[in-house]
Amino acid sequence: MTFLQKYIGDRPFYRKLMAVAFPIMLQNGITNFVSMLDNIMVGQIGTVQMAGVSVSNQLIMVFSLCIFGAVSGAGIFTAQYHGKQDHNGVRNTFRLKLIICTLLSLAGIAVFLFFGSDFIHVYLLGNGELTDILAAQLHAEKYLRVMLIGLLPYALAQAYAGTLRETGQTVAPMTAGIIAVCINLVLNYVLIFGHFGMPAMGATGAAVATVVSRFAELAAVAGWTHRH
Repeated sequence: MTFLQKYIGDRPFYRKLMAVAFPIMLQNGITNFVSMLDNIMVGQIGTVQMAGVSVSNQLIMVFSLCIFGAVSGAGIFTAQYHGKQDHNGVRNTFRLKLIICTLLSLAGIAVFLFFGSDFIHVYLLGNGELTDILAAQLHAEKYLRVMLIGLLPYALAQAYAGTLRETGQTVAPMTAGIIAVCINLVLNYVLIFGHFGMPAMGATGAAVATVVSRFAELAAVAGWTHRH
C-alpha cells in the first residue's frame, strides 16, 4: 500500500464526504445568516436600532452556542448507535436532545427575562452619547423580549436537524434552513419598513419575522422527520 493509498481516500469516498458535508455547511451558514439578516435590514433604518439588535443577537448567540454544544455532544452517541443500526439508541439520544434543549431554552428565557436589561446595559455602556445609549437599550429590550418566543422552537429544530445529519439525512435540515431564511427575508421587508399596508415596526418587526421563521424551520424539519 502506497502513502497516498494509506492516507488519502479514493474518489467515491470524497464524493460521499462532500454529499454529507456540503449540506451541513450550507445549513449552518443559513442558520447564522438569519440573525445577520436582521442586523443588515434594521441598519437601513438607523444606527441606533441596529446597535440594539446587534447587542441582543450577541446575547442570543451565547444561547445558540449552548444549544450547539448540547446537541453535538449527544450527537456523538447518535452517530455511533446509527452506525451499528441500534434504532432504540438513536431514539434515546434524540429524546435526550429534546429534554436538554427544552431545559436550556427555559433557562435561557428566565435569564434573559430577568437579567437581559442588565446584560444589554453592560454591552452599551460607554459607547456613544447617553441619549443614543438609552434609545439603543430600549430597542434592544423590545427586540429581545420578542426573540424569547423563538428560543424553544430554534432549540428543538436544532435537535431534529442534528439527529438527521448524524444519520446521513443532510438535505432536509438544509431545506428547512432555506425556508426559514426566505420567510425571514420577506417578513423583514414587510414588517421593518411597513410595506403592503403593515405598520413600520422597525427592530420589533425584525424580531417577529425571525420568530416566525424559527417556527417555520421547526415545522419543516419535524414534519419531514415524522413523515419519514
